[in-house]
Amino acid sequence: MVIRTRTRPDDGQAEREEGFTLMELLVATFTGLIVLGAGVTLVSQVQRGYTSQLENAAIQEEARFAVDWIAREIMSAGSNPYGVTVSDCPTPGTDFIAVRPDPNRDASHDDIRINADAGIPNGLLGGEGGTCSEANEDITIALDYARRTITRHDNNIEPTPVPMTDGVITRLEFTYLDINRVATRNPAGVMFVQVEVTAEGDAMNPQTGDVDTYTARSEVRLKAR
Repeated sequence: MVIRTRTRPDDGQAEREEGFTLMELLVATFTGLIVLGAGVTLVSQVQRGYTSQLENAAIQEEARFAVDWIAREIMSAGSNPYGVTVSDCPTPGTDFIAVRPDPNRDASHDDIRINADAGIPNGLLGGEGGTCSEANEDITIALDYARRTITRHDNNIEPTPVPMTDGVITRLEFTYLDINRVATRNPAGVMFVQVEVTAEGDAMNPQTGDVDTYTARSEVRLKAR
């Protein structure tokens, strides 16, 4: 089949026929579809890559944020200008201990308890008369595995832990070192606390075929040691 257009003679020239065959149209259409499909595929890949980059940047930011605020909390541990040795909070006769490794005693180093006469430095850890109402003097930091977040619990004033991160945290680990930088589990001997936080994305990275993860680390030297 030939699609033809007929032109009238001009200046005595003979008629001529112009047009495309059906085969030529099919080839042109097929070629156009290939080019269009390649373009759509390329745009889709670029979009997935961009989305993956955004998610990777977000989990890195969240891990760094978590390590930074945890480190700041630990820096206050042991602040004790009045030399208090015992506290009425949470119960009378409680020893003042700067950091308590594994406060829930489940043998996992994914939580820490911090004491400091920091909220209102007055020699009364938790509040006057054992009221246990002063903020920021008895803090527990822990990983909530179910919600994939790190929580902060002010044991004096908050009834339940408060989520501090987005739900992307899959690992929180504390390592305790003594003055010789040897690992220790004795609270009285802790000089350094190392913190590791791992965040994990939800979407698969199209380049690696795995979800993106990022681990941030920090180390804090305790005061008055």
